[in-house]
Amino acid sequence: MNKEDIIHFLSQVSSRFFVDDDEETVRPVEIRLADEVKKAHQDWLKAQKYFECVTDPDLVDHAIFAEEAAKKKYIYLLKKAKEQGISSERP
Repeated sequence: MNKEDIIHFLSQVSSRFFVDDDEETVRPVEIRLADEVKKAHQDWLKAQKYFECVTDPDLVDHAIFAEEAAKKKYIYLLKKAKEQGISSERP
């Protein structure tokens, strides 16, 4: 095998890791990470709204933990995207 054959083989194999089961299409890592950042931000906003609506004292702790977890996930993914030079904004 020459260099081009190896590169072609690796690109075929690696593309299988980025197939969305719902769409059956290959999506670049940059788009997937940007989508994950957006989803994490939406999840954080939902957790904040949940916290604001909770009145049962037994659920307040749950709401706090859910909001904090969602916030940490969003910050982590945002940091990871920035390190890779990926913007969550699409042209």
